[in-house]
Amino acid sequence: MKPMQSAMTETLSSRRTTALLWAVAGLLLVAVVAVALYKAWPLLNPTLVEVASLDPSCDLRTGACAVRFAGGGSVRFAIEPQSIPVVTPLRLAVDTSGLDVRAVEVDFAGVDMNMGYNRAALEPAGPGVYAGQGTLPVCVRARMEWEARVLVHTAEGILAAPFRFETRRD
Repeated sequence: MKPMQSAMTETLSSRRTTALLWAVAGLLLVAVVAVALYKAWPLLNPTLVEVASLDPSCDLRTGACAVRFAGGGSVRFAIEPQSIPVVTPLRLAVDTSGLDVRAVEVDFAGVDMNMGYNRAALEPAGPGVYAGQGTLPVCVRARMEWEARVLVHTAEGILAAPFRFETRRD
């Protein structure tokens, strides 16, 4: 009778050890995901010092648009080709004036639909001038409204200049 009881105790002990190892592995996975989210959050949702007013008369499909910040300085933004096709490399150009710029990024976001992370870092192309490429993802809608948020990194923090436009699938 004792050998059978010993075997049952060993099996029970083995199951407890396995369950404990799975619980520890699960907790470690949750901790890794939590740390990754904590570290990635500022990259995905940067803290902004100022957001310029949206100019409703701006139409990036007809040419460059500009906004002024209340704290001083301005940003001019252009996209080429002006038809703004999706899933095609777009040339992005930003001209800044009156700002101590450290870096410039353009973040594309769907106005009424989450389109994921679509951010392009621009390179300096002259004093106050930044250029680069970005691509808009394909959308199931024939017409999609977007906001290009030009993120200007300065010593004081990040300034955001919003520009709205739409894409059309013909």
